[in-house]
Amino acid sequence: MKNPKPYIFSFFLFFFCLMQAQQIELSDYFHHEVEKKELSQHQKEQLLDSLLQQNRIKIDTLQLIKIYRSFVLDIGFSNLQKSIHYAEQIEKIASLSQKFAHEDVQKNHRNWMILLYKDQQFYQAIQVGETYLQRYPEKNKYLGIVYRQLGNTYSDLGDFQKAIANYDKSLYISKLFNNDKDLLRTYICKLETLVDLYDESNSKKILEIEAKLKELKETENLSYTNEFALSLNLGVFYDYRKEYETAISEYKKAYELSKKNNDTLDMAGSLLNLSSIHKNNGNIQESKAYIQEVSKLIDDDYELNAVMANNLADIYQLENNHQQALIQYQKAITQALKIETLDYQTLPNFEAIEFSPNKLDILGYLIDKANGWIAYHEAENNDTYLQYALETFTLADKLIDVIYVESREDLSKLFWRKKSATFYPKAVEVCYRLQQPEKAFFFMEKNKAMLLLENMTDATAKRLSKLPENVLIREQNLIKEIKTLESEIQATSNTKSAAITTLKNKVFNRKNEYSAFIDSLEINYPKYYTYKKNINIVALSDVQKQLQKDELILQYIVGKENGFVALITADNIQLQQLPQTEILHNRIETYKKAVSKPQVNTSDKKEYEKSAWQLYQQLIPFAKETTIENKKITIIPDGMLQYIPFEALLIDSKKYLIEKAQIQYNYSLSSAAQSQQNNTKISKNFIAIAPTTFKNEQFYTLETSSEELKKLANIFDANHFQHEKANKAQFTSAYGNYKIIHLSTHGGIDNTVPWMAFYDEKLTLDELYFTKNQADLVVLSACKTSDGELKKGEGVMSLARGFFNAGAKSVVSSLWDINEKASTEIIQEFYKNIVAGNTKSEALQKAKIAYLQNHKNTSEASPYYWSALTLTGDETPIKIPKNSYVYYILGGILLSGIIVFIRFRKKYKKRTEQTPKTYE
Repeated sequence: MKNPKPYIFSFFLFFFCLMQAQQIELSDYFHHEVEKKELSQHQKEQLLDSLLQQNRIKIDTLQLIKIYRSFVLDIGFSNLQKSIHYAEQIEKIASLSQKFAHEDVQKNHRNWMILLYKDQQFYQAIQVGETYLQRYPEKNKYLGIVYRQLGNTYSDLGDFQKAIANYDKSLYISKLFNNDKDLLRTYICKLETLVDLYDESNSKKILEIEAKLKELKETENLSYTNEFALSLNLGVFYDYRKEYETAISEYKKAYELSKKNNDTLDMAGSLLNLSSIHKNNGNIQESKAYIQEVSKLIDDDYELNAVMANNLADIYQLENNHQQALIQYQKAITQALKIETLDYQTLPNFEAIEFSPNKLDILGYLIDKANGWIAYHEAENNDTYLQYALETFTLADKLIDVIYVESREDLSKLFWRKKSATFYPKAVEVCYRLQQPEKAFFFMEKNKAMLLLENMTDATAKRLSKLPENVLIREQNLIKEIKTLESEIQATSNTKSAAITTLKNKVFNRKNEYSAFIDSLEINYPKYYTYKKNINIVALSDVQKQLQKDELILQYIVGKENGFVALITADNIQLQQLPQTEILHNRIETYKKAVSKPQVNTSDKKEYEKSAWQLYQQLIPFAKETTIENKKITIIPDGMLQYIPFEALLIDSKKYLIEKAQIQYNYSLSSAAQSQQNNTKISKNFIAIAPTTFKNEQFYTLETSSEELKKLANIFDANHFQHEKANKAQFTSAYGNYKIIHLSTHGGIDNTVPWMAFYDEKLTLDELYFTKNQADLVVLSACKTSDGELKKGEGVMSLARGFFNAGAKSVVSSLWDINEKASTEIIQEFYKNIVAGNTKSEALQKAKIAYLQNHKNTSEASPYYWSALTLTGDETPIKIPKNSYVYYILGGILLSGIIVFIRFRKKYKKRTEQTPKTYE
């Protein structure tokens, strides 16, 4: 028989007291028993449970909270589920008693958030953190801890920009209270996230943090945890920069620190990084030796076992032992998922991946495994391996969709678009080898403008769910405030850090407000949420149903090594490989340079003709029987192809492509399909805004703008604004109310941000994102309106794209600094063709051909003058009454005629009445 519990006798006294109808205070009795006997943690918990079950026991809620707090602190991370349970008990008691202000309750709230984070319950941790910020808004040093923890949570979810925003807020609080200890810890956390988010643009920020940490270390001692994290992450940073000696030095420093503290898991992590850097530099044996050391240090740590397996797989791959490599890649996946090992030819269920807290790592392992199958195919020439690669890429694509949706910040989404752009070209390559062009089409679409498609879908969702006007205005104002503040941050980047910190805090607060606003929409308007999540990739069959016999599509995808082009007609799709990417990029650069400058001599002309002919053959590498002459061609470019005009390619030594085919562009076919759902009717036809002169003296007067407006008046019965009236406010108020919007002004790019000038101030790309319109056509008669920063997997962030994002169906824009006289001539002819009922692509083709004929055998016929203007988007005709003012005049004449006739009849009648009657 087991021995009775050591506190059973005490219960006899307890029950005796109850029988005497004397109430006992719970905490007094609990502490008395604990002090009296040496109780284990489990026995303490049992004692408390027994006491709480008694009916007539007196409970002091604050004392009970203190007991639960002691449980949380004693158990800590050793049993996360139990610690979380007791933290939740404290929260329930505080909620019932409304004693949120008590210090123990506040401490518990912070600990509860950290425990949830440690247990990888990231979304619950964020919810608890946000509740804390609402409940305790007063600034104190503890707010810095909460913001940092929120940053850590968002970072682990892959929403890196939200993480950085929270770290910046934490840094601000720590500086406010001169809390160097927390300042140092937050800088290290931010450093780790910037390293995870690494590209060359982040290098400066990382180096600045390294310098600040060096300065802080002079006055503040680093804990082991912080010093290790600093060395390890600096190692990864310098590893990315290919400064291998510095990276190895930092990794070794991290290893020595962990060895000194007898932390075997950190030792293993450092050795794995050393193994990886030696593997990448071809030191295979040294890399293997490090892995051998790691295997002695880790037992059941799933994360490190996954990293070790992936490193080992890479080594097997280098040794051409492809089967063993795939086995290890599979082990990395199953270890990260914490599931039983699967046969390497079997993929795990998506459900297991979707709810894993390690999605970011698993994505990398899946991509590595897919590439492993490709390498195995190249070694064995077995197409079955390619099919396995395709299945793995398909699973990786589903996973990246989940990660993408979980990211709230556009910049985080752009990071994941860039990440996905590394494997979509590979997936298309597999489809090409398997002769599956239909599947290739899907991956080509997924590689383009998904963020734009999401924004367009969101706009449609708002319209279909009929959100109230005040809600839409509220959202528009919030976005406007955020974009304005972000623009101010860019403008003050060289001023004192205090000003930037203040602006960042304002942005942070507005973004939190915006997130809460969007959450409320999804709750209060469920139809909106349903429509919003329905982001559809258009099916190839649906695209082909829309194509006429004289229409075709050229869709491109360009990867790091190879690129492909799909030619799509109503009844067929062909897929061809492009030249190696490095060669293709060189050819594109040569062509772009030749086409975007006037041809001043024979050498310029020959250079252009050679590059234009070569590039045509390489970009459209289909059999001669696949004629493109007299076709309507839609081009979906990718990468550097977005910066060149296909119209000026030479199909032979004399003929431009534009002379043989109508050409239009699109960001993706899915975004084009989404745009077609925009069926809002607009009654007003045309508005022209042309400042001509500018308040800012840095902009020269556009002499031809006045003449341009006069000519437009001969084509349209148009509203037009010039000089002071052509201001930003006028554009904003008129924008969205006209079928055609014509803007003739200066344009450019400052610090990667495109802009166009009005009389009084500039309009930037960021500002366009909070405007909405339903225009059929926007014509941007300004320089570089198609130019901007290229975001991998998303496209060029240009003004033209901004107008699409705002709701325009089609945009005419420029690829470089246009010639004012030439562009005016082409646009005037373009509008005449539009009024005549031509499609937009036909109208622009005719306008360019007319320009070529008018300037035949002159230097002004060179493509620099006419090919910069391109049409992107929907090409259907616009119903515009021809010279509607003529109808007013004719109507007036007719009305006058009727009045004259009536008056004549009255006079005639009167005169007849006065004439004496005669009789026969």
